[in-house]
Amino acid sequence: MNYFEAVCAFAEFGVNREGAIQIMLNNTVQVGTYNLSVATFKAVLQRTIEDEIDASDLEFWATVLLQREEYEVGELEGSLYALSDPEVMGGIDKAKLTRLIALLD
Repeated sequence: MNYFEAVCAFAEFGVNREGAIQIMLNNTVQVGTYNLSVATFKAVLQRTIEDEIDASDLEFWATVLLQREEYEVGELEGSLYALSDPEVMGGIDKAKLTRLIALLD
C-alpha cells in the first residue's frame, strides 16, 4: 500500500486501517489530499451505529482527520470536532449518531 492508499484506507475506515496508520506515521513524504465526502462520513457513522466501529475508534478517527494535513474535511469540520470531543455532544451514542446522519441528508 502506498502513502495515498493508506490515507484513503484510514479515512474510509478500511480493513487495512491499522497498517495504514503505520504507513502514515512512518512516511516522511506526504503525497496527496483526501477530500472527506458526506457519503463516506455517513457510512462510517452508520458502521458505528451497527457496532462495526467502536465509539473510541470513531473519536480517534475524527481527531486524526482534523489534525492531519492530508485530509480536507470542509463542511464536516464541526461534526468531526464534536466526534473528536464526545463531551461536547454529551457522549456518543447511537441515537445521536442517527440524528447527525439525518442532519446531513
